[in-house]
Amino acid sequence: MVGSHLADYLLENTDWDIWGMIRWRSPLDNIEHLLDLANTNGRLKLVYADLNDEIALRNAVEKAKPDYVFHLAAQSYPRTSFDSPIDTYNTNVLGTARLLEVLKMQNTDPWIHVCASSEVFGRVSEDKLPIDEECSFHPASPYAISKVGTDLIGRFHAEAYNQKIITTRMFTHTGPRRGDVFAESTFAKQIAMIENDQILPVIKVGNLDSLRTYSDVRDAVRAYYI
Repeated sequence: MVGSHLADYLLENTDWDIWGMIRWRSPLDNIEHLLDLANTNGRLKLVYADLNDEIALRNAVEKAKPDYVFHLAAQSYPRTSFDSPIDTYNTNVLGTARLLEVLKMQNTDPWIHVCASSEVFGRVSEDKLPIDEECSFHPASPYAISKVGTDLIGRFHAEAYNQKIITTRMFTHTGPRRGDVFAESTFAKQIAMIENDQILPVIKVGNLDSLRTYSDVRDAVRAYYI
């Protein structure tokens, strides 16, 4: 979802050539318009690769020769991470290490944005709010643990190898193309179904005591570009 919005923003607001990496097994619902656009817009190029496939990564990077890299790829579902922790660690932690190693070997020395997550902070007591960058890590899921690894690997590569890396810990993105598995998308879908008389006018909301900070995905990609 985030990558498709970033591609849209960069195509509209820059004159860059944009290279997007698609995982072979990824659902394509959010990027159908980009698949069509890649056939007509010479600035957009899409390649198939996987963070767990170093050869494919190397080939993709050698083709693109990037000046800027936005590393958004991840297994990004906390619930899924409980069922598939090893896959989550392989993709998010080792995949990040593979990508940074491949980029380290490039002559272009690109700027790299490593996307971590606010999930690294975990549950925070009220006296620690609002969270800032000095807040300690208390990951509460395999996904969050993997993002701690992503964060630290990015920091290490910046310090040890002088790679130009910026790491962000964005809070939950929401907006158009957000998947139905997330709470706010579920609410919106239920409201639409109620308005179309498809279900009774009752919204299932789950735990009403939960609190979460959201960021609009369109604001997020503008911040990533800046």
